[in-house]
Amino acid sequence: MTWFVESPWPSLMLGVVLEVILAIALVRTGRGAIIGAMVVVFAMTVGMVILERMIVTEAEEVEDSLDRVAAALVANDSPAVLACFSPQCPRLAELRSILSRVTVRVATIGGDLEVRPNHLTQPPSAICYFTGHVEAKDSRGQIPYEHMVRKFKVTLRKEGGRWLIADYSEAEPRRLRSP
Repeated sequence: MTWFVESPWPSLMLGVVLEVILAIALVRTGRGAIIGAMVVVFAMTVGMVILERMIVTEAEEVEDSLDRVAAALVANDSPAVLACFSPQCPRLAELRSILSRVTVRVATIGGDLEVRPNHLTQPPSAICYFTGHVEAKDSRGQIPYEHMVRKFKVTLRKEGGRWLIADYSEAEPRRLRSP
């Protein structure tokens, strides 16, 4: 039942459906008690939406971490980007080199983001699959494309209360969908 704390839409849809049913019942029966039930359903729907906004799940924390990386890339803030990576990330040197020579105009995470938390690892980890869109200019001209859309697989670990990127790669196409 995590969908009620991951998104406001299930609560809103349930509230709307119940309100429509109660409105039909009110028109057919004319009973005033149904108005009270409609007020209660409305209040519960608002409460569930507020509760959804207050509860931050691990998947939302991971998504926020990825959004911070994208925002730092667009701001061309290399220290902020590197702060989102684990010091043990094997591709950190390569990333530093790339960041030193590119100017990023656009960096977005597609709507296909899939977060798979793993509580069995120590520290906890998560694997994310998504389509990334980057528009960047290479000052040395070594990267021939300015507009790139790629499928990514990103592994994050929770270190010191923060989700940090432990590794990343282009995802294998067959691994993008859940088994």
